[in-house]
Amino acid sequence: MATNYGDRVTDGMDVYDVSGEKIGTVEDVYDTTQAKGRSSSGGGYLRVPTGFLGLGREHHIPFSAIRSIKGDQIHLRASKDELDELGYGESPTSADDEQAEYVDGERDIGSPASSTAAAHRSSEQQRLQLREEELIPRKRTVQTGEVRLQTDVVEERRTVEVPVTREEVYLERRPIERRPSDRPISEKGETIEVPVMEEDVTVEKRPVVYEEVEVGTRAIQETESVDATVRREELRIEDKNNVLEESGRTTASSSLTRTTASTSTNAGWPAVKSGYRSRWQQRYGNQGGRWEDVEPAYQYGYGLREQPQYRGRSWSDIEPDVQRDWTRTHPTTPWERARLGIRDAWDNATDR
Repeated sequence: MATNYGDRVTDGMDVYDVSGEKIGTVEDVYDTTQAKGRSSSGGGYLRVPTGFLGLGREHHIPFSAIRSIKGDQIHLRASKDELDELGYGESPTSADDEQAEYVDGERDIGSPASSTAAAHRSSEQQRLQLREEELIPRKRTVQTGEVRLQTDVVEERRTVEVPVTREEVYLERRPIERRPSDRPISEKGETIEVPVMEEDVTVEKRPVVYEEVEVGTRAIQETESVDATVRREELRIEDKNNVLEESGRTTASSSLTRTTASTSTNAGWPAVKSGYRSRWQQRYGNQGGRWEDVEPAYQYGYGLREQPQYRGRSWSDIEPDVQRDWTRTHPTTPWERARLGIRDAWDNATDR
């Protein structure tokens, strides 16, 4: 049963929900039978503006929703999100509106407020989100090798041709006209000394630079294909009692048809397979590879002509959708490897 809090609540008290989150501050305490004040039965309402600085909505909270009062704080039995469901967002018109009471901590389902909340919930829409995984490549730098440059000292014999000069003594005797000498003949005789010179070669070594080696790294851009298995959620509808509206059923079934059409096997492929094989050999056979490796892409591209969502559209328009479906249905074959065959088969099929 509701507790009489009429003599304990006053304007200016802060109001908190059941989880301790502040809702707002009491601006008025009143009874629906009076312009101001409390009813004789102890029932009444708290007018609490909510929102930033009290500029949002206001709620009219009955005393029966109060769980406890601690000092100047009023604690409610309900959460902040339940105020509108309980009908506290509307101003009550009579004292009977107060009777949305709690029994043992639960809201009385027979009260007008709870009936309004139940009707509100029954009209709510629920939404299911379908998710899928996408590949997000990340790069890291790793060392793949190392180049080391080092000098080694080696010895070798070298010969250098050096021109040198040396002196030799020559003797030349010639007769002259006889004439008197100005010196007498000495008992010891006369001696002439002639020094003989020559150039001697010595070797001196000095280091010289004969070559320069420059080493460094440069970035080379390449493209690598990374394969991974991804998952996605698809819609499965179970309608045992046939309660789904026809408009919704049509939308759902057409969506399922779009997601599964690309995985179906085209019955007409065996009849046209040889023609597409000859087409591939004429156009790309000289580039290497095997027909068996590209046949799935050609068969897939040929099958696109049977899907109504692609009819009358250009390749550039449908390529994003086709790429997503191919990646989902053929996770082991990268799109870049299959794109050429799919495009070639699509162009040929649509030109007919």
